[in-house]
Amino acid sequence: MSIRGLSLRFLAALFAVGLGAGAVGRADADIEPATSEVKTWVLRARVVATGLPGAHGVRQVGRFHSGGPLTTNPEFLMQTQTGHVLDPQRVLVALESNFGAAPADAAHAAGTVLSIDPQAASAGRALAVPADLALRPRAGTGAALQIYSAQSTPYLNRLHNGTARTAAFTAASGPRYLSINNAFGRPWIANAPFGMRGAGSESVVDPDGAPLANAPSDAAGGVFVGTETPRESVQKAMRTGLFATLWNRQPSAQLTPGAIGRGAFGTALLGASPDGSGFAVFAVVTGEGAIVQAHVQDGVDGLAPPGTIAVGADDPGVIGIAFKWNPKRVLYVADAQRDRIVLAHLGDDTRHFTLQRLSHIESGWLHRPVDLAAAVPEIANPRFASHTTLAGGSDLYVVNRGDGALLRMDQDGKVLARAEIELPGEGRIGAGRLRAIAVSADAQRLWLVAQSAAGGGAGIDSLLIEVSAFDGSGAFAAPGAPTLLALPAMPPDMQNHAAAGAALFATEFTPRTGLGPLFNASSCMACHPGPGGNSAYEQHFARRVARMDPVTSRILPIEGRTSVTAARFSVASSPLLHDRAGAPTAGLPRGANVVSLRMPLPLFGIGRIDDIPDEVIAAQAIAKGDGIKGRVNRVVSADGQTRIGRYGWKADVATLDAMVAEAFANEMGMRNAEAAPSVSAFLRTLTRPALALESRR
Repeated sequence: MSIRGLSLRFLAALFAVGLGAGAVGRADADIEPATSEVKTWVLRARVVATGLPGAHGVRQVGRFHSGGPLTTNPEFLMQTQTGHVLDPQRVLVALESNFGAAPADAAHAAGTVLSIDPQAASAGRALAVPADLALRPRAGTGAALQIYSAQSTPYLNRLHNGTARTAAFTAASGPRYLSINNAFGRPWIANAPFGMRGAGSESVVDPDGAPLANAPSDAAGGVFVGTETPRESVQKAMRTGLFATLWNRQPSAQLTPGAIGRGAFGTALLGASPDGSGFAVFAVVTGEGAIVQAHVQDGVDGLAPPGTIAVGADDPGVIGIAFKWNPKRVLYVADAQRDRIVLAHLGDDTRHFTLQRLSHIESGWLHRPVDLAAAVPEIANPRFASHTTLAGGSDLYVVNRGDGALLRMDQDGKVLARAEIELPGEGRIGAGRLRAIAVSADAQRLWLVAQSAAGGGAGIDSLLIEVSAFDGSGAFAAPGAPTLLALPAMPPDMQNHAAAGAALFATEFTPRTGLGPLFNASSCMACHPGPGGNSAYEQHFARRVARMDPVTSRILPIEGRTSVTAARFSVASSPLLHDRAGAPTAGLPRGANVVSLRMPLPLFGIGRIDDIPDEVIAAQAIAKGDGIKGRVNRVVSADGQTRIGRYGWKADVATLDAMVAEAFANEMGMRNAEAAPSVSAFLRTLTRPALALESRR
């Protein structure tokens, strides 16, 4: 049978291939209210700790990356070891109580950041925090309850920064929210030392619980307060390294007006400053409904004006905030009074972060959303690692104070699932009691702060509880492998025909013509327009997933998975497809806690890589004097031979045919290696458009 005699329908039934991730999706825009039906799950809680008066923000410590101050300083490193106050497995909780300790300043709000070992609470027996904890002998290594920082004399800014304008402030005073720079820094605390109406503070804290020692800002030391610590300097030129940046400053007024004019109720790591200095910048949400940015060396600038968030007349407790860094920078901020989430889209001017525009997520499922958390926190990237940062493609968890529910929502605002919390011996948690949320580093558990049944208000006892993470399929359990369709083998007389490959490359597939139950796009052309180019739209980016041990940083296999990519779409969710029964749900695998977004690659000239001799590739695996040295990756190909890897993200695929075969499975949800040569033959005909034009001259 000739190629020309075959119908496209028959071709489609035999083949499908996708060489890049993607699908049709919404661009950044305001989201209309949700109307779709959402499943509600019941999560049975384990009570970890009681006796937490005025508890607000919560965060797991997590692992600090190599090269940062907490790993390069031996004294600091000790505090991150098992059983110590910054053990990666421990949970920090911000509370409005001094637990009996005398305040450093009676005019400032009381406050403690407590370090809790959640593993110390046995089933049915929670940790009871004594009201006089600070008056008891200091807890040693391994103690389940340890004070990290507090509004008392040992934690004053003047301890390390005697001449700072804010020397009289402590690291924790009316603490509300926590964000930890696991990438290259320390914990940061957002405080309301004078309540909702007075100036707020943002502190950066050493492992001893005191504000930053040897702080790069003489004015602030380790505590930025109200209007006292505005930006006062900028870079003269782009420089890297601590000493270079310290000597490369010039005086400056604020680049954007703004201050922590009222209490600080939310904070999130934005990463290193765009000025090239390498210093951390944190976003802060204030009691005026503004968002400001604190540069650890240069001081505070504005970002979004007062009124961006409607705070209301009552103390909000926390204002949840999470940061998306890739591929576009977006701050997600809870706007409880308006039943919505504000999206602040950020840019920069090479000196500080700038606000490009605001958009909003509005949904009928949002009822006084007070806190947000990344469903998969960024723990792998050494520039953005923080539990307030979304890993690539991560969903969001949302705490609804209005109805006592949790939501799992995608980045575009679609609610994927809803959950209610059931306390042992008490039943469902109702409206008004949920306060804050944190996600574990392995993305399998959620920690929640909830007020006890006695009622609300400052000083009322709160609980730290643990529940399972959840998604559209329910509470997390052992993840299962996705089902892959296998198509009939391609007839031998159709192999190596570029015309057949070209037809397949342009075909829109359906389940009836071979599209798998989980997929990233229904055609190759969607992600490689032209054909053969590459798409820069986020919805076309592949999501490479892995599981990292949050303590040792070892990469572990994800149980039940054979693919390192997570499909974005399922035939189960498409109203245009009719054979959806039993199809799995798309989304990030439950075992994943590392997600990397990968742009689809252009395919022009890709076939020529097969023509490069092995010895030429091996000859490049040498040091070139710039500190970088490559290595040859040798892989076992399908025929059992050991070959040099040439394709794939890690050069882990030996031939173009094998790469196309993997794309069948990973991007289109099917396996049909025999079809690969046809598409490979087509790809070998692709040349870069500029080269094609030159050849005609």
